[in-house]
Amino acid sequence: MCHVIRFLLAMVLLKSMMLSPTQAQGHLLPRDRSLPPMQLVNHHIKVLLEDQVAVTRVKQTFRNQSNRPLEAIYSFHVPRGASVKDFSMMVNGKKVKGELVEAAKAKSIYTEIVRRTMDPGLLEYVGSDLLQMSVFPVPARGDQEVEVSFTSLASKRDSIVEYHYPLKGQTQLLRVSGEFSLEMELKSSRPIHNIYSPTHPISFNRKSDRHATVYFDKSMVALDRDLQLFYSTGKDDIGLTVIHHKPDHRDGYALLLLAPRADITPEQRIPRDMVFVLDTSGSMREDGKIEQAKKALKYGLDSLKTGDRFTVIQFATTVNAFSTSLVSGADQIASAKKWIDTLEPTGGTAISDALTEALKLQVGDKERQYCIIFLTDGKPTIGETESARILQTVQSQIRSGTRLFTFGVGYDLDASLLDQLAEKNRGSSSFVKPQEDMEIKVSHFFSQINQPVLTDLKLTTSEGVRLLDMYPPQIPDLFHGGQIVVLARTQGTGKSSIKLSGSVGSLNKEFHYELDLQEKPDAKPYVEELWARRKVGYLLDQIRLRGESKELVDEVVLLAKKYGIATPYTSYLVIPDDVPRPGERRWSPVPPGQSSGLGGMAGGGASLERSRSTREVLKMLESSKSVADSRGATSAVMGGKGTLDQANRALRAGDLQQTQQGRLGVDLSVQMNEMKNQSQQSRQIQRQVNQRNCLEVNGVWVDDQYKKATPTFAIKTMSKAYFKLLEVKPEMKEVLQLGSSLIWIAPNGTAIVVDPNTGEEEITEAEITKLFTKGS
Repeated sequence: MCHVIRFLLAMVLLKSMMLSPTQAQGHLLPRDRSLPPMQLVNHHIKVLLEDQVAVTRVKQTFRNQSNRPLEAIYSFHVPRGASVKDFSMMVNGKKVKGELVEAAKAKSIYTEIVRRTMDPGLLEYVGSDLLQMSVFPVPARGDQEVEVSFTSLASKRDSIVEYHYPLKGQTQLLRVSGEFSLEMELKSSRPIHNIYSPTHPISFNRKSDRHATVYFDKSMVALDRDLQLFYSTGKDDIGLTVIHHKPDHRDGYALLLLAPRADITPEQRIPRDMVFVLDTSGSMREDGKIEQAKKALKYGLDSLKTGDRFTVIQFATTVNAFSTSLVSGADQIASAKKWIDTLEPTGGTAISDALTEALKLQVGDKERQYCIIFLTDGKPTIGETESARILQTVQSQIRSGTRLFTFGVGYDLDASLLDQLAEKNRGSSSFVKPQEDMEIKVSHFFSQINQPVLTDLKLTTSEGVRLLDMYPPQIPDLFHGGQIVVLARTQGTGKSSIKLSGSVGSLNKEFHYELDLQEKPDAKPYVEELWARRKVGYLLDQIRLRGESKELVDEVVLLAKKYGIATPYTSYLVIPDDVPRPGERRWSPVPPGQSSGLGGMAGGGASLERSRSTREVLKMLESSKSVADSRGATSAVMGGKGTLDQANRALRAGDLQQTQQGRLGVDLSVQMNEMKNQSQQSRQIQRQVNQRNCLEVNGVWVDDQYKKATPTFAIKTMSKAYFKLLEVKPEMKEVLQLGSSLIWIAPNGTAIVVDPNTGEEEITEAEITKLFTKGS
């Protein structure tokens, strides 16, 4: 358990650090080769995707940081299948045209761009068409805007349309002040059901059944991978989309998306009974928590629809209610708001009594959904104070159709209690940390659960195909405007059917869909990766709540090794998500001098261990027989020694409550919830390239079969030897684009060591042939 806490603390630290967005879509390179590429300060994308036809308009702003006007070449690689509709730049108010360079001729130009930008990730685009334009003058200390427009046909399979926008690149970084944005208009002749990106956490607004707007901006995530977006169409009231991946000779994996149509009838909406339970104990007076809570509660009241009923319960030392029964109507809402304004923070925290009072109002009406929204900033201090007994009492009183949602405010909480109250009752738990705005967070929650359309969901398949190891194990309710992402392992292939069953009020509903799990579908490896990460998240959460067991630990280790997931039991994977690579700069969203909420673990001045050079990693591995045997040799940045010492003391004393309560408990709960609900790819730290398995060790990609006795041949990154290797062996593109520092074993058993600072700068074709000839 000690290792679990260490790892999760490290992950919480690393999550607070974010990459500045990268870009590889357009480059402005001065003709003077001694000068670096011009800084990209803004990157805006607008897309109109109508059925399968996508019109993409890209607007980029570059900055000349030199003291003289410059002549430069703008290069923009064209996505596969795109046709150039317009390619222009405004210079002194005039539009200037560019030229299209076809793939064969563009190869040498791409090589020059890779060499100038020192960005191996751009090798991915060698073999694509290229747009080029001469730009003069780019004013000294001034900005130059470039605008590109192109039309492409999005691919389609069955009812699923896929849009692809290239973004990958690793070293050209926007500054914090720069802007990145994407806005997409989706229009379809058929109703749009599910909208999903496996690569980026998009947000979207369904304007109607056939029209939606998709958004993405740089504040959400690093742009270190190309953007992929899927949407599906259909006529059903509830849309189900299945994205299938099946490795050879193994079980398959499925990502299932569930979403209701944007246009629903009043009959499809389930009326609700909402009970808002607010903690008004004395501690709510601190930091203006009570005022934020009141505003959030009023937002919840305003979100009620015609036919909904409600009441408000206030608890401190005693429990009081706005009304002794559920009420409805605008007059009652107005009266409840006035009653909320009179509440003053004072007294203790009677959590058990408040929950019991809320449960008394259950009427067992199958036509309605009963929801409890429970908000507290403290641990139970009045009445029953034992968490296990509170849980037992709630479970003995709660009805099967009741939903319980919990909000913890601050750190003086029993996070485990709030998590389990929600998990056992088909709800969710959320935490509002001291730096966060409670009103925004809670109001966002209310907007998400505004209109339930299907409850008690279950997925079953017909004979021949099975869904196993499904995550989440218990599918949550489906709300209007929302979408559920389910990941599962599959057995069997071929045509089958899948049934979605659920309830709309007292009515049981069934939806049937055709299912075709092909033996060799288009590769979608991210589906398998996401399934594995979710499962590991659930396993680690069980360890957090109930302690270690050999069975759970063994399963975590097995999955972590197979899928390259950083866990406390596989610390050899030393660069988990969001640790910098060589040459990357980072910014922290926490202003200098402020705490990140981890007691000194992170903040404006947080520092991370620098990534090692290829040679340093080789020396580090010398004491091991192979990379596989050195997996415990190094560890991620831990930081926060005081917090770790506190966790270790609690574990040695057998006091798991300390790891489930207070600041530590809240941070671990938030981290595990994120992992259990992960729906986008993480940066990989284990990859298969050219039939070799490589691990990232302190920023260096290492073939996992490398051993101390393995002979080596060193090549300097971006040297003549580097590009000669790429020219003679084009298949090495996949290997070299991993990064500027790597160790990869060639077919003859020699480890090719690529390093930015040392190595051969020239190589002959005969030497390359020898490296790629087995037995030589």
